[in-house]
This record gives sequence, C-alpha cells and structure tokens, in this order.
Amino acid sequence: MLARYHGEAIVRSSLPTDGDELLEAHASVTFAHMFDDVANRPRNLLPTGAGTISALRALGEAVGADPSNANGVIPAAYTYFGQFIDHDVSKTEFSANIDLANGQDLIERLDFAPLLPEEMAAHVRNLRTPTLDLDSVYGGNAVINPDGSMKLGIVTDVPAGAPPGISTRDKHHDLPRRDRIENPQTPQQQQEDREALIGDPRNDENLIIAQLHVAMLRAHNVLLQREGTFERARRQLRRRYQWAVLHDFLRRVCDKDVHADVIQNGPSFWKLRSADGLLMPLEFSAAAYRFGHSMVRQVYEHNSTFNSNPGAIPANFNLLFTFTALSGSLSPAPGPGGFDTLPSNWIIEWPRFFSPSNDDADPGQNPARLIDAHIAPELSRLPDAMGTPIAGLMGKLASRNLLRGYLMGLPTGQALASKFGLRKLSNRVILEAVPAAARAGFEAAGLHKRTPLWFYILAEAGNPLGPKGNHLGKVGSRILMETFANLIRHSPDSVLQRRNRPTSLELKSGEFTLRGIIKLGQDKGMVPL
Repeated sequence: MLARYHGEAIVRSSLPTDGDELLEAHASVTFAHMFDDVANRPRNLLPTGAGTISALRALGEAVGADPSNANGVIPAAYTYFGQFIDHDVSKTEFSANIDLANGQDLIERLDFAPLLPEEMAAHVRNLRTPTLDLDSVYGGNAVINPDGSMKLGIVTDVPAGAPPGISTRDKHHDLPRRDRIENPQTPQQQQEDREALIGDPRNDENLIIAQLHVAMLRAHNVLLQREGTFERARRQLRRRYQWAVLHDFLRRVCDKDVHADVIQNGPSFWKLRSADGLLMPLEFSAAAYRFGHSMVRQVYEHNSTFNSNPGAIPANFNLLFTFTALSGSLSPAPGPGGFDTLPSNWIIEWPRFFSPSNDDADPGQNPARLIDAHIAPELSRLPDAMGTPIAGLMGKLASRNLLRGYLMGLPTGQALASKFGLRKLSNRVILEAVPAAARAGFEAAGLHKRTPLWFYILAEAGNPLGPKGNHLGKVGSRILMETFANLIRHSPDSVLQRRNRPTSLELKSGEFTLRGIIKLGQDKGMVPL
C-alpha cells in the first residue's frame, strides 16, 4: 500500500480512472482566476524574485514551528467535512512539462517565476469535477453493488490483550478495500495492497476523513432503502450534502453578514450566467479554502478507547495517519504486516466531534483550533511514502501553501479587499500575525503591504479586533461564499434550483446538516448523535 501525505505536491499525479463519467462531464473545467482584472495587474501580485521566495520560505518555517494550540468554537467534525468537500471539487494535476528533471518540485527551487495565465491553462488541470456532485463518493474506484448500495468494508476484530473494540451492531465501519498482498514488490502491488476502493483515494489519508467517507456510504445505503433506486438515493444524498455545505458548514466558518448576503442575494462579484463559465478559482483552491489547515488539532478524543483519559492512549496526529492508506500496513508498527482492515477499536465515536447540546457556542470534546496564522507543528513534518517525516520544504505544509500561491500568481489579500470594497488590514495587524522569527524578512520584502492571500486570510480571521479566530473575515468569507454559490448552482440535483430545495418537513428532520447525514447511517449499537 503506497503511503500518501496530507495535501498535494507540485508534480504530475496519476490520471483518473478510465470511464469516470462524472469527470468526463467537466473535462474542460480547469483552474483560473476569479477576476482577470485583478490578477493581470502586477501591482496586485506579490513582488517577484528570489527575495520574495526567501521571505515566503522563512514565513512558512515560522508558521509551522509555532506551538500555539488555542481552541475555537467550531466542532472538529467540520475540519474534516471541509477536507471532504475539498476532495469532492478539486484535485490538482501539473503537467510533466513544468516538473524538474530530477523529480524535484518547481517550488523547491530558490528562484522561479510565477506561471502566466496561458501557462496555467496549458499545464494545470483539475482531476475532480468542480461541482458538489459527490464524485469523490460515486466515481473513480467506488464499488456500487448490484442492488444500488455502496460497498462497505468490515473491521477486523482486535486480538486478546489489545485495547478493546468499540461496541457496534454491525461491522461495516471501514472503507471497502482490495485484499492484502503479502510482501508487495512492485509499485503497483504496493499501491493495490489494501487500497481503499473509493472515488478519491485522498479520503483514506487520515482516519477521521476515512470514517466520514464511511458515514456517507452508510447514509446512501439508508436512503436507498427509502427511495428504492441508486439514482434516487444519490439525488437525496446530494441534496442533503449541498444544503449542509451552504447552511451548516459555511454558516459556521464564514462571517455571518457575508454568509447572509450571498444566501439571500447570490454572488455580487463573481457572477456566472451559465455553466459554460464554470471554473475552479485559484483564489479559492490555492489560498482561501486552505484556511482549514489551521483548524487541525494535534490530539483528538477519538473514542472510548483512544482519548486523553488517564491510562488511555491519545489519538494523536501520527496515529490518525497510521490506520489508513498512509502506513502501508494499517498498523502503528513499522514494516509489513498489520491488519487487513481497520481494527475495531479505531471506529470513530461521532458524538465526541459535535456539540453535545447542538449549541453553536459549545464545540464539545473536540473543538477545532482557532482559524489564525498558526498551524499544528505536525503539519510541518509531513510523512513520505515510508511514513517518516519528509526532510525539506515538501514536508512543510505552510511553506508549500505560500510558495504554491506565488507560483500560481495569486493576487494579494489587499488587492481582493479593494475589489470587494473592504477596508484593508492594517500593516500592524498583518505584522503582528507574523511569527517573530520571520517578521524582519517579511517586512523587508514588502509583504506587509502586498501580502500572500493565504496568509492574509488567516491574519484576517485571527485579527484580535475582528473574528478572533472563531471564523473567517470578510475577504476569506466572500471568496468561499461566492465560489460555493456558483459551484452548487451548477451542480447535479442542485438545491439552489427550486425543484430540489428541501421542504420545511425535510429540514425539520435534521438530515440536511452534517450531523444529520452522519446520523442517517449511524450504527444503532453506538451512542446516538
């Protein structure tokens, strides 16, 4: 089983599965800027040259080395719902023509030029459909049973003496997987050894998103029992999912005024008249939507077996990346072996990841970290294919985000604030968000006046005179809301079309929230959500 690390490298990735009709329907949709009038003006971009690259490298190092771990008010389930949504709409493939000959990523160079718009169109492609159609669930290698149900995997009972398994009524709590290959030798065998048979392999990247994918499969199967056919069940799950994105997820992570404005009036700045203009905005995919990296916790209260109670084993970052495709063995021990499927003591207990009272002010046992310019140090020690930390820039997520934004020619945060008619963050607020170790170089490069969009959005969210880390600011919120409004409007079974809007009775059921979707397929033997 080949290990996968968090995020995407700037390299050519594998091609999609042949015959993936969902992908083919949007094969022409690519990455581009939301606003050409902003991105085509040099004054709206970062200064170019080795000085900027050096300052971005130093900033990424410092952001990833900060041990700050303050809690916010958003339950941690939404951290991974955000990642699930990302995997449904975006996966970047870079042409081999812009890779270096030795396999090194372009952003690892000490000096490189941002891609021109025509180079972006020629060399960067989206391997997911940009609409919220759940192609990450229904496309790719996903297995649909003859009766229209989605195939699930069965957990492995833990041996005597191991931490106890979680009490459930059934054992269908893992992703469906290929069979174990003993001593895999070739890259293909390593890839296929216990590989998850799902629409997007990234949803087997860490255990929480893998368990969320399982929850989606289980919800589909319950809806199939109600609706009778695969197509009707898929439509019902899409409707619930899209509504949960708009009215549950985005309501929590966005500025309330921006959220209300776009819900009531639609987009004000990025307006698409038809699906012909649909694209994946770079400002969204390469900057604004990467805000979720700051929400990742170092340790989670995962279930009654793995938690922070005295004598228990904490569910830390590394363990959560072990019981998935990452380890190559579904085992915390290095080397071959491990479990054939997820061990039964690692089944997630979802009530721990939501508010116990459904109160927006109470995030429960696992609050996400504040949305600000700090990320967990583990995200600066991303593992390689052997499960060990990558030495160098590609193991540092903050550095990759910053340099990737520079490569793609993203406009600055200040430029988009002006586009949206908003007051720009002051130089003081931006500089105070920069870790002390990188502040001098950041200022010398002029980045406090022309600030990388990803960092600007985090500084805006963490502004102590603004959102205080509890949600995004107005620039970040505007990019998210207008992007999702357009993507959902042109999605199959779109809930923004009158015929697909939920009725008041459906909304009363609670099934059009993230909690409600998970609850649909929840094992009746577990603590209910």
